[in-house]
Amino acid sequence: MSTLRICLAARSPFLGGAEVACERLAVGLVEAGHEVVVLTGFENEVAERFRLAGLDCRVYDLPMRDKWKLPRYLNSRHRLRKFFRAFQPDIIHSNDLPTHQIVSSAAVNLNIPRVCHHRFVYDKNAIDWMNRAGAEQHVFVSRYLMETLQQASPRLARQTGCVLYDGLPLTTVPSADARLRMRQQLGLPADKVIVLYAGQIVERKGVSDLIKAWSLLAHPVREMAELLIVGDDIQHAGAYRQAMEQLAAELGVVAQFKGFRKDVPAWLTASDLAVVPSRIEPLGNATLEAMAYGLPVIGGDTGGIPEMIVDNETGWLSPVADSPALAALLTTAIKNRAEREKMGRNGRQRCETLFSLQAHVRSAVEVYSSVRVRVE
Repeated sequence: MSTLRICLAARSPFLGGAEVACERLAVGLVEAGHEVVVLTGFENEVAERFRLAGLDCRVYDLPMRDKWKLPRYLNSRHRLRKFFRAFQPDIIHSNDLPTHQIVSSAAVNLNIPRVCHHRFVYDKNAIDWMNRAGAEQHVFVSRYLMETLQQASPRLARQTGCVLYDGLPLTTVPSADARLRMRQQLGLPADKVIVLYAGQIVERKGVSDLIKAWSLLAHPVREMAELLIVGDDIQHAGAYRQAMEQLAAELGVVAQFKGFRKDVPAWLTASDLAVVPSRIEPLGNATLEAMAYGLPVIGGDTGGIPEMIVDNETGWLSPVADSPALAALLTTAIKNRAEREKMGRNGRQRCETLFSLQAHVRSAVEVYSSVRVRVE
C-alpha cells in the first residue's frame, strides 16, 4: 500500500459527533502510515483536541459564502488554494457539506481529487448551494442519508457516491468487576440498572421523549433503575439542557444530568443499557460507542440507526417520538438482565465486524484509491 498525503478539512465551530469522527479517521490514517494534515476553521476546543491526539492541525478561515461578506470568503479561498498548491495532497477530504463549500471551490482545477463527507440532512437548495463546485467522490455515513440526499438533489445523485460507515477504536469490553469499580468511583449505586443517554442535548436527539417515557414507567421498574443524562446543548450555552431539567422536574423524573463530560468512556463502563431516542439521526456515534462497550442499545427507528442496531438481536428499535413505546422497551430491558447481556455481546461483535476504526480506515483508503484512479 502506497503512502497517501491527505488533507482533512473540518470547519468545526463546536465539538460534536462529526468532529469526533474526523479525529478518529485522521488518527487511524496516521496509524496506517499515511501523512495527514487537518484543517479546522476555528482556534477552539476542537483544534486543541486534534493536537492532543497528535495530529498536524492548522487553523484556516473557512467561512460560508455570504454575498454581504464576499471579500472575506474570496480571500480565505485564495489562502486555502495556496496551501493546497504548496502541500500537494493526494486527496482533499471535507468532513461535512458546509466545509465542502469553500474547500471544493478552492481546489477546482488543481487536479486533486475532492471527497465530500455527508453527515447531516439538508434540503435541495442547501445541498446544491454547498455542493456548487462539486466533488469527484461523495461519501455518506449511512444508506439512509445517501438515499435521502440523492433524492433531494438530482445534481448530487449524478455525482459518484457511496456509503462509508464511521468507525471507532475498540477497547477491551469492561469486566463485571471493572464496571462495579467504575460505579464506585462515579458514586453510582451498585444494585441498580444504570440507563445512560450520552450525546448532545438538542431537540432532534429525543431527550424529551426519553424523560416522558421514564415518567410512564411503573414505580417498581423505576426503583430498579437509575437514569443518567450526559451531555449538553453546547451550541446554545446549555439552554435546551436546562429546559430538559425543568421537564424532568415537572414530570417527577429523577435523572442525573451530568452536563458535558470528557470522560464519557467512564460512564459507558458503569452502565448497563444505552438509550439513543433520536428523531433524526444520519448514523450516530453514541450508538456505536455503546455497542463497543458491550451495551445493548434502545435506539430510535429512524435514519441510520437501524443500520447499526439489529432489532431484538443487538438492541431494540423504538418508534420515533413515541414515549409509551419507549417506556415499554425500557421496562423490558430493565427487567431482563440476561437479555441485556446477550444483546450487548451481539452488539460488540457487530461493531468489531462493521464499525471498527480499522474497517473504517480500510474503506476510506479504498475510496481514495478508487477516486485517484478515476481522476488520473
